[in-house]
Amino acid sequence: MENAFSQIFPDCKPPVFVDLRNRCSPSYTVPLMRAPLFLIIGAIIGAAGALLYQQSTPPVPGSPEARNSELERELIKTRVALAAAEARAPKPGLTTKEKLANGARTIVDDLKAGRTVDMNDVFRAAKPVISDFSPLFERIQRRDMRRHNEYILGDLTRKYHLNASQQESLRTWLNNKTEEQIAAMRQFHQRDDATLEDMMKSGRKFRSDDGLDGFMETVLTGDELGSFKTERLNQRVERVQTEAEQQVSRLNSMVQLDEKQQDQVFSLMARSSPDFDPGMKFEGLGDDTTQLAAGQSRDDAIMEVLRPDQRAQYEHERQVRRETAQKEMSDFGLKVPDNWDMFGDN
Repeated sequence: MENAFSQIFPDCKPPVFVDLRNRCSPSYTVPLMRAPLFLIIGAIIGAAGALLYQQSTPPVPGSPEARNSELERELIKTRVALAAAEARAPKPGLTTKEKLANGARTIVDDLKAGRTVDMNDVFRAAKPVISDFSPLFERIQRRDMRRHNEYILGDLTRKYHLNASQQESLRTWLNNKTEEQIAAMRQFHQRDDATLEDMMKSGRKFRSDDGLDGFMETVLTGDELGSFKTERLNQRVERVQTEAEQQVSRLNSMVQLDEKQQDQVFSLMARSSPDFDPGMKFEGLGDDTTQLAAGQSRDDAIMEVLRPDQRAQYEHERQVRRETAQKEMSDFGLKVPDNWDMFGDN
């Protein structure tokens, strides 16, 4: 045995069996330490595998494990849904008071420093408050418009002997028309780019009796329908003539128009009126050559009627009146907006 040992370990002296401290026994120490380590690692891996297998196996339906698993899944779903909702939720914005304070701060600073403030800046600063109070303004507007609707209903009922069913149909149509107009005006005033001038001119775009002719044609028949059409045509002719005459008088006060120019301006104003109908015939209308070209504004058409000296006088008068308006606003520390057209008809 010693010979065999000496042949295997020639540098070691017998007897050497197991000496963990001897440098000649490293080949023994490694196997002796690895054996329990492998056993421990194997046990851990086996336990982990058993646990993973157990977790991957669906629990018995109705068991406490099954209920716990279902609750865990619901909790995960709830957390995911809450996280998604928080990601979609809009960030809290400024309050109306904060918006008004931010907009008014610069205005107040300018006024204190003696600088004039553009009226559009005041309008933009006040828009948050106007927007928040819009439900109240709309209620007031709705009340006034419905009162006017009742006046129209009573007038048409008296003239054309509307029965109860016709009256109710007309009232419903008028009130629906009111809601459409309020919604259109609400959308217009909520525009961020809307200016004070836009707001002042917006009222001209909505007419309470727009579409009334078409509706009444579904209600009236025979002579009553004919009488209604005749009356409505006369009403529109009167509107067209009145508006055109006012425009001619206004322009003539700025530049002296000759008779031919007056007729031309009258015809331009009449044919560009929203109440104008090509079938209308009345004195001063002229032929259909005196009308606005496609995309042409009233002001541009008028400039083509005037002579060069009249155009210069017209522009001078506009400037004088603008300066007068600016002087009046300056008393309040305000400035007329640069885009304010004192005489534009668009």
